[in-house]
Amino acid sequence: MSAMKDSNCLSSRLSRVNLNLLVAFYALYQQRHLTRAAEQVNLSQPAMSHSLKKLRLQFEDELFTKTAEGMLPTPMAKQIFQLIEQGLLQLDQALASAHSFEPEKAVREFRVGIMDFMIHELVPYLVKTVNQTAPGISFNILYAKISSPEIAYKLLQEQSLDLALTQFEYQPNDKNCELLYSEELMCIADREHYGEKDELTLEEFLDAPHVALSHREDEPILVNKRLESLGMNRKVIVKTPYVTTLPSLLSGTNMVTVINQYAADLIIPGTRLKTYHPPIAFSNLQICQIWEERKEHDPGIRWLRGVIQQCMQTRIAPQNPSTSQTGKTQ
Repeated sequence: MSAMKDSNCLSSRLSRVNLNLLVAFYALYQQRHLTRAAEQVNLSQPAMSHSLKKLRLQFEDELFTKTAEGMLPTPMAKQIFQLIEQGLLQLDQALASAHSFEPEKAVREFRVGIMDFMIHELVPYLVKTVNQTAPGISFNILYAKISSPEIAYKLLQEQSLDLALTQFEYQPNDKNCELLYSEELMCIADREHYGEKDELTLEEFLDAPHVALSHREDEPILVNKRLESLGMNRKVIVKTPYVTTLPSLLSGTNMVTVINQYAADLIIPGTRLKTYHPPIAFSNLQICQIWEERKEHDPGIRWLRGVIQQCMQTRIAPQNPSTSQTGKTQ
């Protein structure tokens, strides 16, 4: 009888709660901005303002305070956010697990964030592969500037991405991140300046002006950190996240770029550039796919992850001698 009574009380309490208000709260907490939160949940700004008023009445608290830095959560908002997030995630998982996914019959668009060098090679192969067996599936491919798992999860939420494919300097210890392969770092430079040898000397490497590939603005990148640990530094004259700009930047100069092996192999053909082993050993880059926890049990995204892993191993990883076995991070 006690369990039945508790169940009835729960039903009675929840019947007075508008679930859409909790979704609005979740978006506001993430975005800290009324307009962006409204866009995230497909509401007008006045409708989001109205939802915030109702939330304030529901919780008898201001919840968010408008400041120059955005809508800052109150102590009460911080206290309830984790519980609301867990509840919404569990509800989302329950709804997703209740539906099977049949790719050959499904009609669905997947939003995928991806690095620029993969756009040229993986995406065409992925789309052709999927179109053969699942003609109702479409993709919205977005260029993703991701340098850390934290940025990845923020981007997944802000852009409502189903999945992001990116490279990390280390393998994240996260159940929602899957290692696709590990890749060696190489140098690329103009062969007419550095010749046909296999490796740059330390003097050449340190004296050359560098074009640094980086998605981050606030932290040292992998190569710089390694050099600093050895008491060395390099002269970076350009920072860019775009791999495809490198042939025009490097050709006819003495500039050098440190880049992953696959991207180098992709952009070098038909140019004056050549790959060289660096004079210093750097850690391998970890190429991963990453998704939000709330989409862990989505059968469609589970299927997509498997297809991408298969495509990656077929199209990219076998060309790379440093490839490791795929699998979720431990």
